Amino acid sequence: MPNFDMKEFGENIRKFRKAKGLSQENLAMVLGKTSATIARYENGEITPNAEQINLICNELGIYEYELFNTTRKIINTENSTNPFNTDILYLYYIAYYPKSKKYDKAKFRLKLISKPDICKVDFLDYKKDFIYLSGYLQADHHIAVFVFENYKENNLRFELSHIIVNIARGTNKLMLGTFHCTNGEYVPSIRKCIVSKKDVEFTDKLLEKLKITDSEKESLNNYNILYLDITDTYDFENE
Repeated sequence: MPNFDMKEFGENIRKFRKAKGLSQENLAMVLGKTSATIARYENGEITPNAEQINLICNELGIYEYELFNTTRKIINTENSTNPFNTDILYLYYIAYYPKSKKYDKAKFRLKLISKPDICKVDFLDYKKDFIYLSGYLQADHHIAVFVFENYKENNLRFELSHIIVNIARGTNKLMLGTFHCTNGEYVPSIRKCIVSKKDVEFTDKLLEKLKITDSEKESLNNYNILYLDITDTYDFENE
């Protein structure tokens, strides 16, 4: 087992702090310390205790083990795994409500937690900080894919869902996507969804954009494959 190297540990704090765009003063405020103490951490003169390491990692958006791993590649903010440049997204789709036995508007939040090597995502209630599903985000310049699974390991029902969003035309407008999931009877479904960086009202006009079009129905009849068109984007001002 390799010996603990205080100097390399401190250098990792400095690298992750700079990658996050924080100054020593910023980090000092979080810990209730002085910038001189942060400098001593980073120079390997002293080592923070367990509580301070936890606070540092929470602020830098990393796991504790990453401060001890000298082979870890630091990813700058311009190479972030989060193409939306925000911590909260809003999700809109048509959902089935068993109690009323009706299909109606559903609105949720997606909380993005950027780490140096991955962007974690929590599927949240719109109003409360209740987590339904947890997963991660993968994206390029064309699409963003959210993959979710059970938030709690002891959940009796296995659940694996994913959302594909078109971001080819930018992320500042309403973005169309598809939501793939299963219901309580394990019946799979696919539906359109809208993802937004702003909290917009779920209007009837917005609801219309989530309905299957005649051309999409025709593709299903012709090929037995449902091709959902998610190429359009919409201005907030028009909703």
